[in-house]
Amino acid sequence: MKAVESGRKKHIGIVQMDLSTDIDENTQKILDYIRLAAKQRINLLCFPEYALTGYIVDHYKTRMDDIRREISEIQKASDKYGISAVVGTPWHSSSNSNNKKTIYNSAAIIRPYSKIKLYFKNELTDYDKKYFIKGNNTVAFRVNNIKCGVLICRDQNNPLLASKYRNIDVLFYLSSHYYTKLEAVRKEKKNKAFPIVRALEYKVYIAKADAVGKQNGLVSLGSSIVVNPQGDIIAEAKKGRQEMLEFYL
Repeated sequence: MKAVESGRKKHIGIVQMDLSTDIDENTQKILDYIRLAAKQRINLLCFPEYALTGYIVDHYKTRMDDIRREISEIQKASDKYGISAVVGTPWHSSSNSNNKKTIYNSAAIIRPYSKIKLYFKNELTDYDKKYFIKGNNTVAFRVNNIKCGVLICRDQNNPLLASKYRNIDVLFYLSSHYYTKLEAVRKEKKNKAFPIVRALEYKVYIAKADAVGKQNGLVSLGSSIVVNPQGDIIAEAKKGRQEMLEFYL
């Protein structure tokens, strides 16, 4: 689905992706979308929260060596095709004084021939708190003179986090809204409303990339959406379907 705004030239995509619990399978999907984006001359592509590993998994069993290997493959594709990617992934820090690894719910910003930047989710869900620690950073970045910010899922509930990004053009939300079927339907309108409210509040484009499909007994219906600074929905993914949305800045 495409949305074109007159006079704007930078081509951006967000992927509503059916996540696997297999890191190699997810990486292959991400690489396939990067190759598709290259054919369609997309400059920047955003994937959901935990696009790399899947979300409803035992994150203590994820290995940083595996994550670095797959991120390296995505970096190679970024270099080859000249496309930047924002990818949801766990990120392990060095061991702390109790000899336990610290894990963050993260967004990796991967740009051609550039050092990777990392954003760590600030507002944790109860599920997050089983595995991850709270982040306290913001990460602004540029792609072809487009000023971007990034937040992750529950961060959308906190308007103060969005307010920390000044003079940006687009704010990306990486999400994975896994619920029981009943809860998924009940929260559908709320998850659609937040991007519209934030776009109007801060006069920026909001681009939300959500997961879709089933994972370990829970379901994500998909609420991927692009909203312009006037609060108009300019692109929206179909419920329950894996697809790539496109828009211009």
